[in-house]
Amino acid sequence: MLDDTLETTHLFLSQAHDSVHRDIAPFLAEVVRHWLPEITLGRYVDARVDSPTLRVQVCDQSGEWRDATRLSHGTADQIYLLLRLAMVEYLTKPSEVCPLILDDITLQSDTRRKERLLNMLRKVSEQRQVILFTQEEEVLQWAKKNLSQPEARIIELMPVAYAMAASISG
Repeated sequence: MLDDTLETTHLFLSQAHDSVHRDIAPFLAEVVRHWLPEITLGRYVDARVDSPTLRVQVCDQSGEWRDATRLSHGTADQIYLLLRLAMVEYLTKPSEVCPLILDDITLQSDTRRKERLLNMLRKVSEQRQVILFTQEEEVLQWAKKNLSQPEARIIELMPVAYAMAASISG
């Protein structure tokens, strides 16, 4: 009896898993495909997501498909950021407020790609709140230069070393 129940439960969970992957894979691919050329400076122009595994492949300008796990750390990080963005869009209704909270997403990016990522997030922030934590001075300077509208707030936190020194001496 217990074996039958476990087998039936496993079957239902497997079917649900497959169904979710079939439903979500095209949406993930669409979002990645939309932003990919911009954040990779045109190096990659298309994307697809395998339904059974949700593995991402990207296509370069010559038409060669590559697995996202075999790309540079910076490019892979950018693709995984796009997947997180897609998941937020997929899981929330337009009427729901769901902030996108990110931490040091540009560490593996060169200056040009960093700027593209930040510009993309600025566009995303027109639809949802984006909270970005960073330790990079370059990102802070970009924010001070590009986020002047009243809705944007830049909050500079005290570095940990200074906070520790202040708490010890104070």
